[in-house]
Amino acid sequence: MAELEDQIQFAELLSQGVKSLKLHPDYKISRKKSENVSVGQSYVDKIAYQIGVSSNTIKSWIGQMGPKYVPGRIDDGKLFGMIWIIMKSDMDIQWFIRLLETTSLPVLKPALPVWVASCLKKAKMLRKDGSFGAPLDEEIEHVIRRLFHDIPDSKKIALTDHPMTHNLPTRWSGVFIGRRFDLEAIRQWLLSPSPVCLITGWAGMGKTTTALEAAYACVRDSHGDSVRVDADWPIFNCIIWVSADWKGLTFSDFLNTIAYQLGRMEQIDTSINEKRFVVRNALANYSREERVLLVIDSIDTAESEIREFITNLPQGVKVILTSRENLNQTYRDAFREMVTIQLKGLEIAEALDFLSHEVRRHLQTCNSPNKREKIKQLLNISPEIQHQLILATAGNPKAIALSIAYILDDDIPAEQLIQELGKAGYSLLELFEFLFGRTWQRCNEDTRRLWQVLCFFSKPPDEESWATAAGLDVRNFHYAVEQMRAYTLIQPERIEGDLQYLGHQTVVAYGEQHLSENQEFEKEARSRWGRYYVEYLETHLKRKQLNSEYWSYLLGRDLDQMKKEWPNILKVIKWASQTGEKELLIELVTRVSHFLSRVNLPLRIEYGMKAAECANQLENHPLEALFRIDTAGWALMEVNDLDGALQQIETGLKVLEGLTTDHKDVNDLKVWGLALKARLYLKASCLKKAEAILEEIIDTPASPLIQHRVLLVRGDLCFLRRNYEEAIQLYKTANEISKIYGGEKTIEAYFNLGVAYVHCDEFEEAVSSFHNILYDKNKANQIELIYYHYGMAQLLSRKRDHAKALQSIEKAINLIDSWEPTISIRKEVERFSKLIKEL
Repeated sequence: MAELEDQIQFAELLSQGVKSLKLHPDYKISRKKSENVSVGQSYVDKIAYQIGVSSNTIKSWIGQMGPKYVPGRIDDGKLFGMIWIIMKSDMDIQWFIRLLETTSLPVLKPALPVWVASCLKKAKMLRKDGSFGAPLDEEIEHVIRRLFHDIPDSKKIALTDHPMTHNLPTRWSGVFIGRRFDLEAIRQWLLSPSPVCLITGWAGMGKTTTALEAAYACVRDSHGDSVRVDADWPIFNCIIWVSADWKGLTFSDFLNTIAYQLGRMEQIDTSINEKRFVVRNALANYSREERVLLVIDSIDTAESEIREFITNLPQGVKVILTSRENLNQTYRDAFREMVTIQLKGLEIAEALDFLSHEVRRHLQTCNSPNKREKIKQLLNISPEIQHQLILATAGNPKAIALSIAYILDDDIPAEQLIQELGKAGYSLLELFEFLFGRTWQRCNEDTRRLWQVLCFFSKPPDEESWATAAGLDVRNFHYAVEQMRAYTLIQPERIEGDLQYLGHQTVVAYGEQHLSENQEFEKEARSRWGRYYVEYLETHLKRKQLNSEYWSYLLGRDLDQMKKEWPNILKVIKWASQTGEKELLIELVTRVSHFLSRVNLPLRIEYGMKAAECANQLENHPLEALFRIDTAGWALMEVNDLDGALQQIETGLKVLEGLTTDHKDVNDLKVWGLALKARLYLKASCLKKAEAILEEIIDTPASPLIQHRVLLVRGDLCFLRRNYEEAIQLYKTANEISKIYGGEKTIEAYFNLGVAYVHCDEFEEAVSSFHNILYDKNKANQIELIYYHYGMAQLLSRKRDHAKALQSIEKAINLIDSWEPTISIRKEVERFSKLIKEL
């Protein structure tokens, strides 16, 4: 849902767009006469029909029914459907940007063709075939060409290396008050050679707000009079904002944000190790020509890898950090010079301005006559009482705002609140405990449920995951969210196209404290949270062709949704492992094992072995054997830990010895365990041992999925014995069998098939096989690229193009270094590289 942050302006702009269609041939009013009655259909009716809403809904959106009927949110698909109808006929890109700026949707300025195209693809409207969906790509391209006159052809719509200006979040308040001297100190630092500025202070002091205002000043977009317009604030061509306020921000998320802002979107799907180097180089290259400002909010909660990364930033990149802790000691050795700004309570004059502004803000948004009267009374309290309130809150902006909300909502005189604040204690921790406690009492039960489960998530939750964990339906969820927003507990924000809900660290911590005291609710909520992500994995990973609780999750579809939610999924897995939730851990590992083979092999090994132990304790021996043989054993072999792999495979096979052979899955697993053991012997150059095992199982009945794997191992044996033509037939047969259950993009199968073709001088077939390694050519995975470049190096060498072969093999080695240095193919690649260099 798109939140309308400026409903009046939104209605005015959308009304302009709708009225532009009034005389359009497709929407012009037509009338038919039936006897003596004139039956008409207005242009608004036609527009409404196209996006699947009533004409009254359109009228409410454009303010025709009055300002109070303009909604607070609109479904993204319907909003972009309306925008699409307007923009394919009229209105320019400036109208589009101004309209989106009135909503919570993210806006890129200057607008890029690829961004506008991606927005229009979200439109849901009636298509010619009678279905509701997005416009055709060629239709969108036509509109993009009209909007961006300098685009000669469709190729220009592709993503480029053009960096974004900034990704600064929306301000929480329209006017920035106070901190004039602190901002001046930041300005002086920006003009100095010092690379890092650290802003520290207690919770609620305004560290984030101050850093954000300084960043906006660097793009000439200041609010309030705290930033002098005539001051020499440096302009930055690229400002990158990263918030670690949620402890789930991973190093990968951090690098993804920088990569995206620098126009290196292709790096988002790559491994952490590769991104680490590529992102730093991208920063270095860009900062040689233009200024770069990196702002990291709540660095004290970030992963250690993020902290390490910023100690090695290239010259020309300025960094603002915010932290509750003073990290001078942490970075003293890393930076020769670091400016530290310690935020304290607002000065009396600034605090009085802030208090007055907060009261007037409540007055502007209040519709209740009784409450408006109370607000006016608060405006007229004596300067002495105002001064006492500021002293009682230690000039803390967050505490002042919460105090005002409490006075107005709880009908308590300011003098009484001041007395109670005095009794609460002398530290800010005790102050927030008091204020949040009062807010907690005012919240209804649904709001409290949402507040308590906010701590479950590693990254800000979306509506579905948060509501499910709290056990709320859609209606109650939105009512509770509105109450949390009214009490300034959360802020909705559009992140990567999805609406997510951010809360201050103090808010999350307070909810977690209440959760720990409500064990029955926590147990129920944790159960709902875990089940939600089990079902999420089924939705986004499960194959329909396979009826298996493990093998049906073989990779075979787009993984974008999985990667977006992975930090929260991993938190569920960690929680289940730490708290002994055996059944949940087994369900989760069963579903993510194959996903982890492309994302993180060490995690696959770690949780595969933990899941095996849980299955053993639950006496689910077939599943224990499966986790040991395939989840852990296979992955250990991939990282070249052959001893560890052999131990897990043999333990799994031993578990299977005590099980009945009548069970089909048990027989399948025995065959695969032995075949995997044979594959291990091949890697150890024990070809005779491998052959003996394969002879033992060659006639054993097995499912197509297991047959596929056994044929690959047999192909590997022929390949190592240089029986390339026989190996080709085995690999091709394996790939044909896999089509029975939807096919598999087994990397080594296509790689070895391609190399076998190279040895047979069948180069076209070899190239085709190497291309088949890449599951999605536009989003190639690191391990896929390793095998692809190594295969192409062998092909080029066979063609005696040694220079290009060397380039290709170097790419493979660099990818290995960045992805998983211990991967089993490393030694082979290095030997081949040495061989080429000697030619």
